[in-house]
Amino acid sequence: MQYTLEQIIIFFAFLPVLLAAIISFKKFNHLDYNLKILAILIFFALLIETVLRVYWLFHVSNLFLWPIYVAVEFTLLFLIYTNTLQNAFLSKYRVPIIILFIAYLIFKTVHEDALLNQIDQGGRLLESISLIILIFMYFYKIYNDDPDPNLFNSPMFTITVGLLLYFSGNFLIFLFTNFIIQYSHSFNTHIWITHAFLNSILYLTYAFALWKSRVN
Repeated sequence: MQYTLEQIIIFFAFLPVLLAAIISFKKFNHLDYNLKILAILIFFALLIETVLRVYWLFHVSNLFLWPIYVAVEFTLLFLIYTNTLQNAFLSKYRVPIIILFIAYLIFKTVHEDALLNQIDQGGRLLESISLIILIFMYFYKIYNDDPDPNLFNSPMFTITVGLLLYFSGNFLIFLFTNFIIQYSHSFNTHIWITHAFLNSILYLTYAFALWKSRVN
């Protein structure tokens, strides 16, 4: 069976996830609270990426994994930013917010048949918007706190920059994905190459942040 260059690029885009997982495993016991949560997210992402590719190789739909991954990713990233921002509202209502988000994903999956036919745009878009808001809250916080001139020495800042790039790009991708799938297979492939590139950049920033982290 032959695969196109584009399909090979997408298939091996999990390598930055593997790199980040290796660094996470080696440094896990020395990481602080935020980075340990990030490491758990990376381990989960590696598991999902592996299963996705196995299903893809056997030409079996893997879309049912999307809402599961989105739910876990949102939950763990929300916990990281709640801990970082120390915002009274977020700290008080973080559990209800997470429960509402997961309930929304379940509703979309059940009532729009997202398991089999489509990628759940709504869940991804809501996640992107929510996390972009948290990201700008973080930037506002460090601006008010007189930030260190060497911000890229801060793992949290590095992670946040990577997340901003990723979710900004993905907001546009998932806004039009299901429409594009129906009308242009070629353009759809380019969209997924772009997504794979953004995902690679994100996990490389994760890997860099973990590698640069100080021993706790």
